[in-house]
Amino acid sequence: MSKTGYSPEATPEVFEAPSFTFNWRDLAGWQADGIQFSTSSNEAVKMYDALLHQAIYHYNDGQLGGFGGTTAKMTEADPEFAMGKIFGLGLDCFATNPKKNEEPRKKLIDFSAKAKEQNLTKYEKGHLKAAELLALEDYWGAMVQYQEVLKEYPKDPYALQMAYFLALTIGETPRLYDIPASVVEYYNPSTPFYGHVFGKICFGEGERGNYDASEIAGRKALDHFPLDNWAHHALAHNFEESGRALQGRNFLLNSARDWTTGTTFSHHIWWHTALFHVQLGEYEAALQLYDDKVGPMTLKDGGSFPLSDGSSLLMRLHLEGVDIGNRADEQAKGWVKHNDDFVSLFYDGHNSFCSLLAGDRAANTKLLENMREYVGGDRQGWNKDVTSNVGIPLVEGITHFMDAEYAEAVEKLAPVMPELQKKIQGSKAQKDIFRQILLHAAVKSNTKENIDLAMDILNNRLVEAKLEKHAPLNQRFLDRMVAVHETQG
Repeated sequence: MSKTGYSPEATPEVFEAPSFTFNWRDLAGWQADGIQFSTSSNEAVKMYDALLHQAIYHYNDGQLGGFGGTTAKMTEADPEFAMGKIFGLGLDCFATNPKKNEEPRKKLIDFSAKAKEQNLTKYEKGHLKAAELLALEDYWGAMVQYQEVLKEYPKDPYALQMAYFLALTIGETPRLYDIPASVVEYYNPSTPFYGHVFGKICFGEGERGNYDASEIAGRKALDHFPLDNWAHHALAHNFEESGRALQGRNFLLNSARDWTTGTTFSHHIWWHTALFHVQLGEYEAALQLYDDKVGPMTLKDGGSFPLSDGSSLLMRLHLEGVDIGNRADEQAKGWVKHNDDFVSLFYDGHNSFCSLLAGDRAANTKLLENMREYVGGDRQGWNKDVTSNVGIPLVEGITHFMDAEYAEAVEKLAPVMPELQKKIQGSKAQKDIFRQILLHAAVKSNTKENIDLAMDILNNRLVEAKLEKHAPLNQRFLDRMVAVHETQG
């Protein structure tokens, strides 16, 4: 490791990682945790358990053929396994445009109609109701339904995962603690996902500024299971939000052997590592991480979540005055296929500034046109409501900013920023990119009113984060702002 953290020479030892090993639960094992299925196949429920482990720990089990191979084995064991169908179809419907992804919704409707003639368990019926709400893009309703399932089955890992992730999706920050805290008493060290519940508590405590309690929970999660990359991720958020960038950087680099084992989430933790470099002013290391890890991994995946990581990192570096070259071009090309998804305003905002970073004004214009059609169309749900309120001003404000029309950017972004920070998808660290754009616009507009606004934003951020001093990135921004003001004065 270099003195400033990440260096490509350090990567060979990083990937000498241990592997995941679990004993999948059969029908009796699930019954011991209070959960019953309508199937009589032990193998089917074992493969369902294997799928949950891969989804929750973000890895692909090579011996089972990854997520796809495990699903095939589950279906082979019982082609009519109700919970397997509910699980698969619900996830296939989630976070997709119904008009672009009709097939799983049709299958779910057909299955639901036939299910009335089947002897589904109460557990399966509860999950079926939640899956139907996912298909309707009613993420609030689905979250509440998964919480209802948890009340009846507190050791259900899937209901816990979905209720929690939906709370993160719709900006229900208090529930990121409340949901896992509501079930932790039912777990003991021998219960599957025991440590992971504490990893979820760690993230929830960190998001509400309880950093000591957060770190205790995160360390407990990793003591129990060092490969739990959600716990690593939750601790990274703790260090980010508490202004401990150096500790966060070193923690992630020193534990990379463990969290890179979960290959389907490691791109995001590399992103966090790069964010610590940006916080510390180590721009060359951050750019190197983009080139070596974040960029290739996000582009290979091509989904909105990975692309948001790559795009956000480049935008943060751009705001810091770093020459990112033409790196945004490849990210912008990845966003084109998502220009009419509208499953999360968080992603649409990243799509907008990335397209403009790449100089693709036509793509950004098309995104805005599509967004207006979406707002005026017949789709319903959480994202429709949020986008209707703040989506168009967000994209218009970003456009003004990238066009160096800073006063106009502030006019668009400032009124919607509080609601944006509360209601759109993502953690505080993720959503902060939009606040950073507003801060830069306010200062570059060079009016006293907007500079005062920037000061208010920074001071409110301290109060919100329960901190006595600014994080390194915000302190540098404040120092530059004061220096410019003194020079002009």
